[in-house]
Amino acid sequence: MQKKENALLLSTDTLPNYWLDLIFSIAKSNWFDGIDLAMRKWFDARDEEYVQKLSLQHEMPVYIVQTSAKLNQKELDKALDICQATNCDTLCINAPKITDFKAYDFISDNLKTYKDNNPDIHFTIRTPKDSKLFALPIPKYHFSNVIGIVKKYDCYIWLDIGNIDMDSFETEFIRKIDDYAPYISVIYLSDKTKNEKSHLLPWEWMLDLKKFFKKLKKCWYTRPVSIKLDLKPTELASKEKMKKQFKKVKVYYEKFFLNLTNLDDDEDENNDVDSDTPSHINTKTENTNTENNEVKTENWVESKENEIKDEDKKTN
Repeated sequence: MQKKENALLLSTDTLPNYWLDLIFSIAKSNWFDGIDLAMRKWFDARDEEYVQKLSLQHEMPVYIVQTSAKLNQKELDKALDICQATNCDTLCINAPKITDFKAYDFISDNLKTYKDNNPDIHFTIRTPKDSKLFALPIPKYHFSNVIGIVKKYDCYIWLDIGNIDMDSFETEFIRKIDDYAPYISVIYLSDKTKNEKSHLLPWEWMLDLKKFFKKLKKCWYTRPVSIKLDLKPTELASKEKMKKQFKKVKVYYEKFFLNLTNLDDDEDENNDVDSDTPSHINTKTENTNTENNEVKTENWVESKENEIKDEDKKTN
């Protein structure tokens, strides 16, 4: 299966307690380009032959295989087996907690050897919760220093936007994106509230994702973007509600990244990044902002409905 640039992936983390077969099916029917496989949460996800079968059956390539934060040799070897079986070139490692020295020592002591033995694999480390571009005074996780992932461990960055410290995202990550964009192998796309509740529907809350993706576009980013959302139980229980959320993501992603042509920075230069509320939030409260965006999004989704159906017909 041919893989595409800037592929939009569905992370299996978005659908906890779903069978893996059903997740592949949902990804296919909701216009995703591929799968971000969290092998640690599904026993059947650790069977490389079964994963390969699902990928071929649903015509859904596996772009990413991710491990747990308690990584050991057995799990890493299995992850590489899945990468080989599915022609996946990106292996993502969840950062262990600061107190987990066993997993950290295994990663730091053995990663170079694994990289040397698997030169075609992008070994990537996820930015943990409250990550900053530079060092934290008292980090809760190893690898919280994003620059250290590149310089100290010679790895790629799995940029989980929902885990980035909000102030750092506005003042450091966006401004210095030229410095680290070449080292990003995958982006976890989501939004967060002012109270740091994360992995919410992108472009509807507090993070200035428009500005981030405009600057990312200027950096010629071509790697995948994965969707990991904390859906409500009512959304997880209803395929129609789930489909509605995924449609919003697709429309936003196309509008603010894939089809973006105006890369002028003039509008961004006027943003007050030091204010309590980012300048792209034009309403007084997050709830009001969300209600307004719901109406706008519904209009966008409706206008794209026929276009998406046509795309489905071409695919089928």
